[in-house]
Amino acid sequence: MKLLIISAGPGIKEIRLQYGHAIDWISSFINSSSIDIDVKNIYCNEDFDQSFYDGWIITGSAASVTDTHQWIELLKDKIIYASKNSIPTLGICFGHQIISSALGGQVIKNSKGWELGSYKISITDDGLVSPLFKGVDFDDYFYFSHEDIVSQLPDSAIELARNNMGLQAFSIENKTFGVQFHPEFSEQIMDRYVAVRYKRGIIDNY
Repeated sequence: MKLLIISAGPGIKEIRLQYGHAIDWISSFINSSSIDIDVKNIYCNEDFDQSFYDGWIITGSAASVTDTHQWIELLKDKIIYASKNSIPTLGICFGHQIISSALGGQVIKNSKGWELGSYKISITDDGLVSPLFKGVDFDDYFYFSHEDIVSQLPDSAIELARNNMGLQAFSIENKTFGVQFHPEFSEQIMDRYVAVRYKRGIIDNY
């Protein structure tokens, strides 16, 4: 199997220097010798043959889906191709948002502000039987670092999870998945994100 990790940003410098990048964290969970991992930096307009890979993972980003960067439009076109050709795709945070936007949903700045830290989510009935959450402890805490939110899903999408801040996960035909939270974070990485965001004045309390 050929897996593509699509990097949507370089990450926060302070965190990258200490803990590495999201592509490192994601790759560390994939230990099967039958899976070959490739990485493309889409935020550098690095193109790729979308027909070459068996599955995609799209990382988070400091960018907003509503930005007008050329690479964002390029990635949306790729996502449309993946959806039409049933390529299994997982979007994380920004990845979750851009999949929704590319396929007809809407993404906005959350009027409730930043969701930053560790919080619980509520799983829908569809989420309880989704392969996305297989083996997941629904009473556990999930890690968040984002300001934008999916305000409207594509017509074909099914909501899998939400909390008081909004939508947190969806699926389309059990092939395309989006999660607003960061399954690749550790507790230490999450704490560092909060500390950096606090130092930059994004949040008032730490």
